[in-house]
Amino acid sequence: MNAYNKSYLEDAMHNLGAMADYAVNCIGIYETEFWSRFTTSTVAARFSVGAPDIIAGHSGPELAIMVMQETGKGIEECNCSISISSPQYWAGWILAYYQWLRGYSFRELAQAGLDLKTVIDMFNPMHEADPSTFANLADRKINEKESPNWIKEFRKMNRLTQEELSEKSGVPIRLIRAYEQGTIDTNRAEYHTIKQLERSLNLSIPV
Repeated sequence: MNAYNKSYLEDAMHNLGAMADYAVNCIGIYETEFWSRFTTSTVAARFSVGAPDIIAGHSGPELAIMVMQETGKGIEECNCSISISSPQYWAGWILAYYQWLRGYSFRELAQAGLDLKTVIDMFNPMHEADPSTFANLADRKINEKESPNWIKEFRKMNRLTQEELSEKSGVPIRLIRAYEQGTIDTNRAEYHTIKQLERSLNLSIPV
């Protein structure tokens, strides 16, 4: 089910792309930091459900400033042009499309490995492909993460023991055991913990 009425989609895609480009290339916030702030903000929550004042009523730069102010780091607007050809713009643009298409929240997408930095790293050659190609790739990523034992499955594929994965990722072995046994839901895990596991299991860039 689509997240909101399609009539808002074009504005939403442009504004999220402009937000990402402005945050990274104009005010100099690292992709990972900004997306972590965005996904925990009310801006992301309201964007996910298609609040008109958010997806169409504010420009990308205004959204970036709102995110930073809400998450405790006030910034001033700078005079900077948005580049619609930048990897950051494309990543925000395509994430807005996929979020609308499938109806996941941006936090859920990030937890599944679809955060801004990961998608930026897919810019070449994905930016030349039809959005449906990205959607198919993202669907596979989501399906992998919905498996309750994805950590165990990918750990074995990488021929790692629990101890080796713990050492490689820096994640305590007690947590790895709990995730694999299902006593702790990975969807409720700390964002940086999942990213550490993804990198160690070669899942950071799903291509």
